Amino acid sequence: KMNFKRIILQITICIIGLLNLKAQNNYKYKLDLVNVTNDQVNVELVVPKIKKNRITFYFAKIIPGTYQVYDFGRFVSNFMAYDENGNFLEVVRKDDNTFIINKSKALYKITYTVDDTYDSNEGKKVSGMSGTNIEADKNFVLNGHGFYGYFEGMKQLEYEIKILKPKGFEGSSAINILTRTETYDTYKMPSFNFVVDTPMMYCIPDQTTKKLGNSEVLVSVYSPSKNVSSDYLSDKLNKLLEAQKNYMGGKLPVDKYAFLMYFLSPDQHMVTGALEHNYSSLYALPDLPQEQIIQPILNISAHEFFHVITPLSIHSKEIQYFDFNNPDMSKHLWMYEGVTEYFAHHAQLVGSLTSLEQFLEEIANKITTSVSNFNDELPFTDLSLGCLDKYRNEYGNVYQKGALIGLCLDIYLRKYSNGDRGLIDLMNQLAKKYDNDKPFEDNLLFKEIVSITYPGIKSFFTRYVDGNEPLPLYAVLKELGIDYKAPEAYLGFSLGGPSLGYNPSTKIIYVADIGGLNDFGKKVDYRVGDELISINGEKLPESGFHQYFQNITNNLKGNDTLNILVRRNGNNIQLSAKVEKVKLYKPAIVTINPNATREQLNLRYKWTKGAM
Repeated sequence: KMNFKRIILQITICIIGLLNLKAQNNYKYKLDLVNVTNDQVNVELVVPKIKKNRITFYFAKIIPGTYQVYDFGRFVSNFMAYDENGNFLEVVRKDDNTFIINKSKALYKITYTVDDTYDSNEGKKVSGMSGTNIEADKNFVLNGHGFYGYFEGMKQLEYEIKILKPKGFEGSSAINILTRTETYDTYKMPSFNFVVDTPMMYCIPDQTTKKLGNSEVLVSVYSPSKNVSSDYLSDKLNKLLEAQKNYMGGKLPVDKYAFLMYFLSPDQHMVTGALEHNYSSLYALPDLPQEQIIQPILNISAHEFFHVITPLSIHSKEIQYFDFNNPDMSKHLWMYEGVTEYFAHHAQLVGSLTSLEQFLEEIANKITTSVSNFNDELPFTDLSLGCLDKYRNEYGNVYQKGALIGLCLDIYLRKYSNGDRGLIDLMNQLAKKYDNDKPFEDNLLFKEIVSITYPGIKSFFTRYVDGNEPLPLYAVLKELGIDYKAPEAYLGFSLGGPSLGYNPSTKIIYVADIGGLNDFGKKVDYRVGDELISINGEKLPESGFHQYFQNITNNLKGNDTLNILVRRNGNNIQLSAKVEKVKLYKPAIVTINPNATREQLNLRYKWTKGAM
């Protein structure tokens, strides 16, 4: 009897030990959104069990979907390590993102301070959708890679995150809250990858949730001016998702999806757009009247949602096992971004949300932008592999030529199948084979696609995606009875090719992006955020900008100097460069042929109606 008790006691001790071991084998984070100072928040981490006497702790250098090196660790300060008795442990900061902790077997807790990226002017500006916002008692954009880190070799451990929140604030995300009180929320996530994949937004809630089939769709909005409401966006987005649901075969591939929408106040200048995740997408967009901005929102949202197909479902090992500090790139950006961008517009065409004329106008714009701003002879697979460094300035072409690759591939598949099978059918077939947990081999994808489609597709990939030949747009569009006139090159004067944004509250034009600068524009030395005051002494108007810029370039002569007065970081700066002619392009023209043949009309019908 005593032996039996002893056995029970030993079993109990073992169970308790196992439970304690499990409790020690996860990350326990606490993020304080209440006690905020100078747009900085305090973070505390009770660490998992460390078995090494020297351990490396990382913050993300780069994240999936951005293809930009941002070094999120540079926004971290006051990094301290403690043992269980509160004694300091030695920490060596190797670089922006890397902290080496000595005597780490004794490590119990780490604390540090995080500054937000939205207000930062230090180093490379982080895009709004990839960054973090810390506005005390107003709004918090919580991209996980901006607040949390991981130990070397321990990304796959569970994360328990406790967020202290101001009174009246609610969190929005695609993940269910484990514990919710008036003062804090608690979440559990299975790995660091999941943390990065789950953005959150905290503010006084403007949220709308609706059911679409078997899926729950959350729209959460932060609009300082109240220009945009979640109810309005939810209604428009649900119509878009209904069209996308039908386009994908009648069912959304997720049970829950969250649109997190942050709208920039007039004094905020940053790269705007959206970033995709498995069950959500995060947006940073200008705070304009909702009726004025709704179509761009729908176009961007359509793109981000289609990412649930690729790369979130269909992807290579480089994506599946993403290295946040030293990543290997996949060569298939034509599919991850290009096909996704094509679907975003084609689904709206098939769903009768846009007309064929509007769709062709979008295609013409993509053709012109691609030819004008990027190297058309660069193989797309090379662009993909070198998008972080060698071909960084070519990355924007994934949304232009990448979408045109999708267009051509879709039409070829329709042609070879007598109109019965398109690109979405191919992607659905791939998604059944390669789901979230089964990546493909990067070098074998083309062979795989050819094996399940048609032999002619091999030549398309070899010549136009893996090769350097220009896309056969004239021949492809002719299959549908659509006429095409390519952009025509000529030499002329320009302002240098900066992408310009407009602030409707201040009526100021500013430089939104410099990725498309031509050689002359690089000499001018534009910077993102520059506010244009005057050009050659002529003050910018409050409206009619297109005509104003046209008049400036039309009046330039060969020996002139272009003088642009800008406001940069609160100071007026004169930018000057001697003007020179650069290669410019007349826009591409893509129109419906009124004399299309019956065969062309039949194929066009099946292409526009999804073969229904």
